[in-house]
Amino acid sequence: MIRILFVDDEADVLQGMRRTLREMRHEWTMEFATSGAAALEELAKTPADVIVSDMRMPGMDGWELLGEVKKLYPQTVRLVLSGHAEARSIMRAVGTAHQYLAKPCESGTLKAAISQTYRLRDLLSSDRLARLVGRVDTLPSAPKAFQEILACLQGPNASVADAAKIIGRDVAMTANVIKLVNSAFFGIRQPVSTADRAVAYLGLDTLGALVLGHGVFKSGVTTGVEGFSLERLWQHSLDVAAAARMVALSQKLPPMFDEAHLGGMLHDVGKVVFATRLAAGSDGPAVSAEDAFAQMEAHHAEVGAYLLGLWGFPNSIVEAVAFHESPSKAMAEGLSLPALLHIADRLVHQRNSQSSAAVRELEPGLLEALGLADRWPVWLAELDSLDSVQKPP
Repeated sequence: MIRILFVDDEADVLQGMRRTLREMRHEWTMEFATSGAAALEELAKTPADVIVSDMRMPGMDGWELLGEVKKLYPQTVRLVLSGHAEARSIMRAVGTAHQYLAKPCESGTLKAAISQTYRLRDLLSSDRLARLVGRVDTLPSAPKAFQEILACLQGPNASVADAAKIIGRDVAMTANVIKLVNSAFFGIRQPVSTADRAVAYLGLDTLGALVLGHGVFKSGVTTGVEGFSLERLWQHSLDVAAAARMVALSQKLPPMFDEAHLGGMLHDVGKVVFATRLAAGSDGPAVSAEDAFAQMEAHHAEVGAYLLGLWGFPNSIVEAVAFHESPSKAMAEGLSLPALLHIADRLVHQRNSQSSAAVRELEPGLLEALGLADRWPVWLAELDSLDSVQKPP
């Protein structure tokens, strides 16, 4: 049974939730609190799997409550359900809530959001990983990219195109900005899947407020995994995004172009979570550099998928990130997005290696099962000829 805590200072609202969600009582254990203080008392008795809180409440408001929940119960999924979406609240939401739902919210939408976030736990192999992801607010950017976006937004001739180009080359900025734009804050009907569209929708004023005024983007300087570099991850993600889009184009799969690129950018986002959370030193006993690297390699796919799912990314992207190391485990046929990312990742590894050893890292029998065994050298040649794969500044 999923344990859910609903928090709202209006008794009528809570009563309405009781009525509309009554049919879920066989699947959910639901508790209701009329204040932040009462919610914390309830959590102290029995932690919840999911908390759904209003934004504006007397005494302790929703953001303060969720901040405490994040600190005390990082494994709890944090959702906001509110009718207020002024700019200041948007900024405060970025680091405390996993998702924002706007009032009035249809019961079906609320049920789907809660069920989806909790189903994501099946991706994780331990509660420790849930706690690790739960402490993430925003992801750190590569230092050079961070300095570039600061300089761009502070310059007199800043443009949406320039900002989008910088953001689209950084894993963390891409994830952060797409998460925000697709939230109910903005009420977009069709989800945005590219950084340039997200930046165009936000506009420079809002983007500047996010970056300069509220620190939504941040630079990552140190990590907890020896040998890990955000700059190298930045370049590898760019290369895999370009390779995934190239393979989709080569195989004449235009509907997958944008998702292939986005999936390539985000496929290793779990490594960012591991490296930075281990650096923070708050996720359990210290581990050796070797063990930290082994944990990151073993669990980065599930951790990255879990984070993106909590942030409301499309299921197709979540699944692709989850299974990009083992696409046969995904419930998909043909050249699916998980298989596409797996192939793109291995193509990039081989292109950047001095031997053919990376070819053996392909999931055994994958290309043969897809009838694409003869395409590998063709893709590799096409990847070598790509001029659009950008290099670090």
